[in-house]
Amino acid sequence: MRRYGAVVVTCGLAMILAACATQTSQGGGGKEAPAVGVPAPASSPLSKVQVGMNKKQVKDVLGAPTDENSYSTGKAWIPFYFGNDARRTSYYYKGMGRVVFADGNVFGGGSPEVVRVDYDPSESGVAR
Repeated sequence: MRRYGAVVVTCGLAMILAACATQTSQGGGGKEAPAVGVPAPASSPLSKVQVGMNKKQVKDVLGAPTDENSYSTGKAWIPFYFGNDARRTSYYYKGMGRVVFADGNVFGGGSPEVVRVDYDPSESGVAR
């Protein structure tokens, strides 16, 4: 019985270590996407977009997006969550990148505001 317990513990530790292992290679086509959080260069129109701007202000600066996508975040499932981040909307701009908005809570409250700007000159402009 003691030996069985040792085998179970050893297998459990092996599974935990395997789950914690990180993958170092993404296996892409040799082309790496820019890291998220890299600021847009001053020459890019995205550099004028600031965290906290609303959708109208972003459209005034960048124009209409090439495409957009709206989705729920995990916070939508938190009971009694009244924050502004239960939904997100992403604006895609071809050749520039993405602008991500916190788009309100599950009760319809909150006003959209920019939470992230992703500079990516290889952006296709199509929501994935």
